[in-house]
Amino acid sequence: MLGLYKWREVAVVKSIDAVVYPSDEPTISVVDDATYGGAHCYVIRECLGFNDGKTQYVETEQVIRFVRKNDDGTMIPGSQSEQLVLALLDRHEKLNARFPSEQNAKMIAGLRMFLEACEERVKNRMERGVMGELKK
Repeated sequence: MLGLYKWREVAVVKSIDAVVYPSDEPTISVVDDATYGGAHCYVIRECLGFNDGKTQYVETEQVIRFVRKNDDGTMIPGSQSEQLVLALLDRHEKLNARFPSEQNAKMIAGLRMFLEACEERVKNRMERGVMGELKK
């Protein structure tokens, strides 16, 4: 855990322009970088759910780091977007089994659509011979 605190002290972390409805409190930040403006490491404040008419956030955080290939070819390990979405899909299918709703079905369909688009993109990049390379 000490490594995380050291990392946090030297990194430039900026809040993203998004909030979780119905809150107006920013709870997601991204580690800034010169190449992407921040797209590989997110800091998310933890939540205690909805109580007394509002979402309750706490001061503790979780870090989600995505895999990154640098311009020099070196790799920084991390999660894939698809892994995160597969976890969300599993969660929402299980929640929907207990509390079925039209909205849950829409969320599940959207997550499946995201995964289909990811697969299409990978197949396309593999067919063009650019998969794993920093090429369009």
